[in-house]
Amino acid sequence: MKRILIFLILCFTPSFFLLGASDSQPVLEKLDSLKKAISDLSFRILALEKRIISLEEKIFLQATRQDKHPGKIPESFEQTADDFSIESVTCETRYNDTIFKGDVTNNTNQDFRYSLFKITVYDKNGSVVSSNDFYILNMDRGTTRTFEATIHGFKKKEFERYEITFTKGS
Repeated sequence: MKRILIFLILCFTPSFFLLGASDSQPVLEKLDSLKKAISDLSFRILALEKRIISLEEKIFLQATRQDKHPGKIPESFEQTADDFSIESVTCETRYNDTIFKGDVTNNTNQDFRYSLFKITVYDKNGSVVSSNDFYILNMDRGTTRTFEATIHGFKKKEFERYEITFTKGS
């Protein structure tokens, strides 16, 4: 064991001197600054993802907004969550996020070009831990589509149960 350790020290010490790393402190500082930069970039990516989702929702809401006429009954009513069946849901943790995958079947009497759903996760006390919106495109009546939804910043073991609800569609 000592021979292997001495051999490794003799092999790596010259490479540190050749690379200009005679002192380990600058190397550690560079690694630390690289770690901070990567962490900052991951937070920026997460913020951009949330902005994109909010822009998609805004565009969706503008596209579905109808002129309201007083005294008229709206042409379509909001669908209830019972009108969609959600099956074969699995979840797995990737890094610090939990990714849900499954199938959604449109049991309504309408075709949807755009369907917005919300996934909410709860802790053991029944309190909301986190939630996220996801959408599914082109859900004709009777069709089944797969979905993938991500809960950012929480691992599978940090929550007790989840709930998926239909928010709106057009």
